[in-house]
Amino acid sequence: MTIENLLNSHMPLIKSIAVKYAGFGVPLDDLIQEGMIGLLEAQQRFDESKGASFATYATYWIKKRILHALDEDGHASLHSGELKEDLTAAPALPKSQTKELRLPASMPETEKEVLQMLYIEELTLREIADKKGLTRERVRQIKEKALRRLRAQKTGISPR
Repeated sequence: MTIENLLNSHMPLIKSIAVKYAGFGVPLDDLIQEGMIGLLEAQQRFDESKGASFATYATYWIKKRILHALDEDGHASLHSGELKEDLTAAPALPKSQTKELRLPASMPETEKEVLQMLYIEELTLREIADKKGLTRERVRQIKEKALRRLRAQKTGISPR
């Protein structure tokens, strides 16, 4: 299969993934380009003997390139909390410099608190778990649900 055919046949997949990350500071066209690079990377690395379908494998590389582009441009990535997981949290800002997230009033308080601690206080999932008396995995689940809720509000689709 030629590169052109590969790109054309997988463009709907690339676009569907890129649209999910649009609005986070990187133009959609740039995200699509990064997705195409991810697809080409997947083609080079794909090993049919491993048993995975190419589309499944390509999805991983497309997302990886798109998230990398978001991180490189210095914009908030949806997974920045995961990247910071093993890093020491930064000291809290003085009250006069404290930032706040503007979250929907309908969002459950627990989800708001987790996002605030993660993205403003820059605590790790483990630190949040210790503060809230939860497991790290439960905090991760709450974070993911809150982010799905925000994405759904933005796109008008109900969260899963």
